[in-house]
Amino acid sequence: MKAPVRFIVPLQIMVASLVVLFIAGHFSVAYAVDEDAITPSDPVTIITVDSGADPDNSKSRTCTNATPCTLRRAIVQARSLSAGQRPILIQFDIPDEEDEGYDDSLGVWEIEVMSTSDPSVFRALEGGEITIDGATQPDGRADGPKIILIGPGTGNRDGIIIGTNNAGGHDGNVVQGLGFQNFKTHLIVNSNDNIIENNWFGLSSDGLNVFLRDDEPEDGSGSAGVALSANVEDNIVQSNVFLGFDGVAAAMRGEGNSFKSNYVGTIANGTVPNKQTDPKLICTTVDWLGGGGISLEGNEHQIETNVFAGLRQEIFQISTQAAAVRATGDEHTISNNKIGIDAGDNEVGVCGRGIYLIGGPEKVMVSDNQITDSALSAISLNGALYDANTLRSNIIKRTAAWPQVEGNPEAEDAIQLGPSLPDAMLAFNPAKVTQINGKSVSGTHGTGSPCPNCTVELFLDDMDSIKEALQSLAVVTADSDGNWSATIPENLTSSQGIRTTSTTAQFNTIANMSAGTTTGLSRLYFKAIKVFLPRIQ
Repeated sequence: MKAPVRFIVPLQIMVASLVVLFIAGHFSVAYAVDEDAITPSDPVTIITVDSGADPDNSKSRTCTNATPCTLRRAIVQARSLSAGQRPILIQFDIPDEEDEGYDDSLGVWEIEVMSTSDPSVFRALEGGEITIDGATQPDGRADGPKIILIGPGTGNRDGIIIGTNNAGGHDGNVVQGLGFQNFKTHLIVNSNDNIIENNWFGLSSDGLNVFLRDDEPEDGSGSAGVALSANVEDNIVQSNVFLGFDGVAAAMRGEGNSFKSNYVGTIANGTVPNKQTDPKLICTTVDWLGGGGISLEGNEHQIETNVFAGLRQEIFQISTQAAAVRATGDEHTISNNKIGIDAGDNEVGVCGRGIYLIGGPEKVMVSDNQITDSALSAISLNGALYDANTLRSNIIKRTAAWPQVEGNPEAEDAIQLGPSLPDAMLAFNPAKVTQINGKSVSGTHGTGSPCPNCTVELFLDDMDSIKEALQSLAVVTADSDGNWSATIPENLTSSQGIRTTSTTAQFNTIANMSAGTTTGLSRLYFKAIKVFLPRIQ
């Protein structure tokens, strides 16, 4: 391997990793500094940014033909290097001086970026294998990004762009340890196999609030935090924090990309401060401005172990708030996410739907998610081509009745069946409970809906008027006649009942629909109570 070309010899490369852990059933966040860590690929070329200034917007000045070495010049230089000079590390060693953007009270360097006539403020990262690592900056804080990039003017310019649309050879980049403020789309991905991790998108420099474009709530912190272009593959967006977007926190397009262990709608530690608790003020203009959730287009994305909490956009009261996860396309996995619950296990809700499968998706697995107090449906299913989407072990909790959106024929629901679904699915009844005897529960297929060999899931609910799925009690397989039996963990109390879902095992169980299609929730079944009247003598 070639010896690294060092434009400024670094003192020491220190990489901070945002570690997201499940502790006692909830997320915990900490920045841990590993002095022996290196970037994902050992660099051949290291370019050291030694200034927090941005004196010009030249497209040709580099860190070899101009001083100081700014981030803009480092990017111009990196994109022009040959394949033999890659991988490239852009690291930081900026003096801790006020005129270099240093904020002593926070231990951060704020780089205010000059505007350009182009849609984006920086030139695109081209050629592949470029790492920009803000955690390499010596000194400063250890509990968040040390390098904060601030867009110009009213925030109508895009930030960093990775790769060039419809062109190969720009893969394998890493952007980590940066804060992004006052951009339109903060980071755009136009290539494959990139890693976006340990960044803050849309947060104030102290990580305690949202950074609004033009100081206007309706403008949010940006149009998007991370946007993947169509046809990109195998990108990883992980361990980041997104807050306040008037569009989406992340637009996941292409195929086989991952969005995991991120916080969406929260401050840096994953919690939601200043959340309204007065029911009349929740999801109004005085409530927490968490911004939008994420959208999925394309196929085979993995959305796992994220927190979506406090989501709200500053839009007209009669408008429908965005879903935490809005999915089109096929074969996604949406699992182990917390929606409406922050990293401190505070139940703060979200102002739109929890998970929204729309446009006729197929073969999507939605499993093991916790959804609490979504203002609209927890899980919403819709689309004339909808087929083979499986719901499993999703916990749904709500403290008030499901509302009805003006103009919609039906009220929102724990699992909402949208009006555009095939008629056969709308008419199909989930499994029926016929007997509850202590921990033993038995039943058959839904009335008028034969379901041979279907998978039946039993959920605990209470006896109030709100349809919920408070606990997954059992998952069993019916026989060829649709009959089944299950053992639940505990006897039901007098205030508890059981709801079911059914998932088909073969094509045409639901007319013209494939195996793996899960129904909505059943009616509530509860143990019959015998009442003994006194004898008349």
